[in-house]
Amino acid sequence: MSKRRTRIVATLGPATDTPAMLRAILEAGVDVVRINFSHGTAEEHLARIARLREASRELKMPVAVLGDLPGPKLRVRMTGERLLTIGQELVFSRGEKALTEGDLVITEPEILDDLAVGHRILLDDGRLQLETARITPERVFARVTVGGKLLPNKGVNLPDTPLTFPAMTDRDRQAIAVAAQGKVDWLALSFVRKASAADDMRAEMRKHFFDAPILAKLERPEAVEHAKAIIAAFDGIMVARGDLGVEIPLECVPTAQKKMIALALQAGKPVITATDMLDSMRQNPRPTRAEAGDVANAIYDGTDAVMLSGETAVGLYPVESVACMNRIAIEAESHLREVDRPIAGPVEHVRSIDDHITQTVVELAAKIGADAIITPTTTGRTARLIARHRPPIAIIAPVPSETILRRMMLVWGVQPVLREESKQAGEDRVSAALKASFDAGAVVEGQRVILLSGNPVHGGAHLPTIRFVRVGARGTPEEP
Repeated sequence: MSKRRTRIVATLGPATDTPAMLRAILEAGVDVVRINFSHGTAEEHLARIARLREASRELKMPVAVLGDLPGPKLRVRMTGERLLTIGQELVFSRGEKALTEGDLVITEPEILDDLAVGHRILLDDGRLQLETARITPERVFARVTVGGKLLPNKGVNLPDTPLTFPAMTDRDRQAIAVAAQGKVDWLALSFVRKASAADDMRAEMRKHFFDAPILAKLERPEAVEHAKAIIAAFDGIMVARGDLGVEIPLECVPTAQKKMIALALQAGKPVITATDMLDSMRQNPRPTRAEAGDVANAIYDGTDAVMLSGETAVGLYPVESVACMNRIAIEAESHLREVDRPIAGPVEHVRSIDDHITQTVVELAAKIGADAIITPTTTGRTARLIARHRPPIAIIAPVPSETILRRMMLVWGVQPVLREESKQAGEDRVSAALKASFDAGAVVEGQRVILLSGNPVHGGAHLPTIRFVRVGARGTPEEP
């Protein structure tokens, strides 16, 4: 296992489409690849997933696939670039097609119904700014306050406008069908505003007989306000700072990031920190010092994963970007004990006995000097609850399938290994987990480990059991 425990997510795109480049970024340290359904065709997405699976098998490296749904993401629909000058009037048609030549059209045009005079319209992550001047039944007229070059398919943000759009769009439903066909390991929903979006998303997935853990992308003011409820409803979150930094005051983003990461940690659910982490590496082989600090601080905050977007999708230096992020993460992790940890002491909202037990196991491991914590798991939940405490020793999770193994690649510090499902009732699952860990090379003879199992006997009741053992010659448990 790599020394690095923070996960690296890399977005696939034209820059990584060749088999050689894909293999190179995996070997540089990628744990999860992101398929951005906001761009490209279904055929392109499925081809990228297929190439990734093939490369993963060839390299014998488990890699998870994260499908990122478009959500009600507003984008400008235009064929060529346009230069906007301060004071210029820009017109948006309120339908699917431009009413007159020169009108702009956006995806989800019904959202313009929520606009009012004086509301800001931000384009391209706020680089271009407009103010709504007047509204007619068919068109919205806006005055440019900050100009520049507008390119096709750039994003639109309405930070002053309370939005009433549904949690999922038709494009999301189409993307879910593609994600189901590609059997992605995680699925993320953009612009989540409330917890009920999780129910809508799972209901749509069931139509395709598709079961995968789901992430909420937190990038609206409402998401920050309802973060705890959203985290409870979803299986993890992404702090999507690009749109978040446009939707709320930029100076508020670092605090919001820290709060949302802490809430996810307390819930034992993975969190990705995303957007502009090493953005200058799209064009340069070396990041800025501020970007290096940004990655390190997200790790100090307690993030499970850090994400590369355009750096690997369309940048000139995708391999260098991954390698650089890997080095920054390793260095930051070597100083985790020197900074205040988000989880220190009891978790605030304990929900079950498992919360107490996993915390006790981490504390016990530190006191007795264990070399690793091994926890056989069917869904990965127990391993996630252990990982949230960020123990300095290995967390090994024997899992029953390749699917669960890949899903665990998003969780901080967990080394998943395959175990054979027992076919004999009454078999000792704890000893079997130790043997699976030994056979995978995750532990070696002579090490002392703590084993935690909720169901220690195959076919038996949920009776949480903790054992402290020494690894024997063939992976058998011996007295410590």
